[in-house]
Amino acid sequence: LRPTHGKDVDVLHSVVAKRERGSGGLSALFAGGSKASSNNRPYTIVMIGINGVGKSTSLAKIAYYLKANGCSPLLAACDTFRSGAVEQLSVHAKCLDLPLYHKGYAKDPSAV
Repeated sequence: LRPTHGKDVDVLHSVVAKRERGSGGLSALFAGGSKASSNNRPYTIVMIGINGVGKSTSLAKIAYYLKANGCSPLLAACDTFRSGAVEQLSVHAKCLDLPLYHKGYAKDPSAV
């Protein structure tokens, strides 16, 4: 996808392409570089939407895609209000063998 201003908005493609280029990080060290690049920053993908639209399921699909393409996704459970939200994401994380960061319920979502 390329809008008229020329900026690539296909985030998943960009994440995988950056990993494949080996720009910075450990891949630069293994390729003979002397230090890790400061450009090797994590991507943050935020899923928002109304209740029941499939955010958790879509997140699991995106995490699977990234893992299958050599990335290391980390899931963060920030829905600290809805009963069962952390458990739902925990099931996806366990099935995908991915780490899950959470602080439980009744916490400030921005603190997660």
